[in-house]
Amino acid sequence: MDREIVRRIADEAREEEANLVVWDKRDTFTVEPKAEVSVEDDYLKVKMEDGKATVYVEYDSIYKLVVEKERAGRTGTRAGFGATFS
Repeated sequence: MDREIVRRIADEAREEEANLVVWDKRDTFTVEPKAEVSVEDDYLKVKMEDGKATVYVEYDSIYKLVVEKERAGRTGTRAGFGATFS
């Protein structure tokens, strides 16, 4: 996935105070708004739980990013950008 796309989606999640859901080749995980997210040269770096856990995800292994927004009357709905690369 392109670094600038990742940066734009991470910024949107931060601005909206929404969760960022990351799908990569191995797993899917949700990044809460309070986590520290940084877009590095070759990877996405996420510090969770007050620095107790750090996740590094290479851009090449990310195939979908979603900004998870809560809507009135619906819980757990997801809106965002997804991309699939071969």
